[in-house]
Amino acid sequence: MSICRSSVRSRVGGASPRGGLLSAAVATMALGCSSSAPPPATVGPAPTTDSGADATVAGFTVKPLGCGSAGTQSVVAVSGSKIGFASLAATTATQTCTISPLGPVLTSKVPMWNVCYAESDSGGAFSSKVVTSQPYVDPTGVGLAFDSGGNPAVAFTGVGTGAPSEKWCGANNLFLATSQGGTFGTPVQVSNGSASGGLVASQAGSCSQGICDKGDTTGLWPALGFDSSDKAWVAFRDIHFGFAADDFAKSDVELAEGSGGSYSILTIDVSRGGGSYNQLAFTPAGLPAVLQYNATGGMPGVYLDRDTTSGGISAQEADGGWPSEIVSSGAIGAPGGFGGGLGFAISAKGVFGVAYYDQVSSRLFYVESTDGVKWSSPATVDLSGSTGFSPSLAFDAAGDPAIAYYRCNGKGPSVTTCDPATDGLYLARRSGTTWSPAVVHADPSVTDGLYPALAFVSGKAMIAYQVTSFDPISKTSSSTWWVAEQP
Repeated sequence: MSICRSSVRSRVGGASPRGGLLSAAVATMALGCSSSAPPPATVGPAPTTDSGADATVAGFTVKPLGCGSAGTQSVVAVSGSKIGFASLAATTATQTCTISPLGPVLTSKVPMWNVCYAESDSGGAFSSKVVTSQPYVDPTGVGLAFDSGGNPAVAFTGVGTGAPSEKWCGANNLFLATSQGGTFGTPVQVSNGSASGGLVASQAGSCSQGICDKGDTTGLWPALGFDSSDKAWVAFRDIHFGFAADDFAKSDVELAEGSGGSYSILTIDVSRGGGSYNQLAFTPAGLPAVLQYNATGGMPGVYLDRDTTSGGISAQEADGGWPSEIVSSGAIGAPGGFGGGLGFAISAKGVFGVAYYDQVSSRLFYVESTDGVKWSSPATVDLSGSTGFSPSLAFDAAGDPAIAYYRCNGKGPSVTTCDPATDGLYLARRSGTTWSPAVVHADPSVTDGLYPALAFVSGKAMIAYQVTSFDPISKTSSSTWWVAEQP
């Protein structure tokens, strides 16, 4: 296996296993490339393949979404003909953080980020607003969903009360903000420290020394959905104290269920290091499933945790269910975290679809399953360039999968320096057994297509994404948030 590395400019600092004390100033991220073969095939039919030729998606229009330097870690939700996007937006403000680890008192400046929401009106125009501002050393996701009445709700990591963080700088608990009549109300704190209401019985033995119920750093990478009775479900990561490497290696994946100000929390993946890039979807039977990435535990990879019994948290805890299936082993995204993320959706026919960028082979892969247990062999989605970062997956009206993603350059996986002249926002759609990648937006003067969020509205593809530009004189980057809309 040969690995080559170069660098890409990013606004976000690298992850810190020591309590989030890294600065979020412009940092250099390393991307990896390899000549290794794809990961081992899982059980299923033969892989589908990239058609080998790019096309240009005709007729996409591009509109600004506003909200300042937004677009980081975009997510999307649809309610009828209405579509909403949420993302994080960098600001120039900072907040002082002082922690007392096992040594001298440490103080750092933590950047403030806005949690943004943008929504289309009946005429197709978009307006945006700031839901809240929170301190993030490393931004760790935002969740978005509509209830049955078309009211949006946003899940985010916020600064909690009742369990102040002792060793972690920045936001440390799960919050949910809901909107009525176009106005977001006061956010509700869903988690209060690491204590949960129960553990999945089949995994309870993994919670050694009671660590699952101790700590003050939780609520990261929230993924939100509403069930048929309008109960909110939020999957999130709990890393306990968020200080020692062992906290990360034994982090939990937790699921909150409730409404208003009352929530129950069940730990669905116990002390195994998971919970990054959480994605939540419901089966046609209304059962929740959580796709998540484990980067720090003893068995890294992409995992699916799914409910197999109807009913609330108490029923799910008692059934011994929530089996955890590995979808792909190994690392996703580039070294340092650039281009990470997961695409996940469940079709109307109950097909589980997953998209991810495999770090070893430097390729974008798609796998699917009809039961969440047996998975198809990985299909290569795009063979051109260094491509497939931050995938977002959705099924179209015909039940075929589509993936929006960022292409870093047009030269190939052995060249890992992202090039504005050949990068861009891409959309790949599958017809039969063939994937056909197509460029949606590629401006050679900027970096465009970061953090895409794809959905279909009235049969048409819509993709939110971020554009960044670099000023060589001031040596600073600026970001804007956009949506590409298929007519």
